[in-house]
Amino acid sequence: MTTEIRNGSKVPSASVTVKIARTPDEFAMAMAIRAAVFLAEEDNITYFDEFNGNDYVATHLIAFVDGDPAGVIRVRWFADFALLERVGIRKRYRSYQVLASLARAALELARQKGFRIAAGRARLETVNFWKRFGGRQSGEAVSMYRGTLVPIVHDIPRRPDLGAIPAGPFGDPDFESLIVQQEGNWDFSKLNNRAPLHLSAAE
Repeated sequence: MTTEIRNGSKVPSASVTVKIARTPDEFAMAMAIRAAVFLAEEDNITYFDEFNGNDYVATHLIAFVDGDPAGVIRVRWFADFALLERVGIRKRYRSYQVLASLARAALELARQKGFRIAAGRARLETVNFWKRFGGRQSGEAVSMYRGTLVPIVHDIPRRPDLGAIPAGPFGDPDFESLIVQQEGNWDFSKLNNRAPLHLSAAE
């Protein structure tokens, strides 16, 4: 969850959208944003610190400001929790609006996938931001190569009325049709008309 917010920075009258990186070009956008933020701006982070081998096994969400790639967040998926990390926003777009858009999108994706817990590590100046989004400090601040970071945990509410990936029924045509749809673009309408089903993750 590490990023920084500049006090008073705004993106006036800008259209901010967030999408999952799905193509090689979009993946390159995500990597370019992180290079511009972490490698160009921070002397304590090496290339191999930032690009540590986990990028091809993670989901990247990109924030666009008026169509220009502006920010990114990486999400890795574990059995019982989603890990939010590598939040970077280009200097010219660094604002509450862009950071909030990334946070909402990442937490909503985790909720739709059935996760009940999202975790991350926040810089001291962003702890209150993540608390506004339902996060809570889960331990003492730790010193890492990225600086002093505070572990944060989000308890994600279950909202079956908004759609979520359940654990089956496997073999059911509606369920099988749901889980082959594009990641993050699921149509829950058929499953929403059924009785609530048990969620697979973080129960």
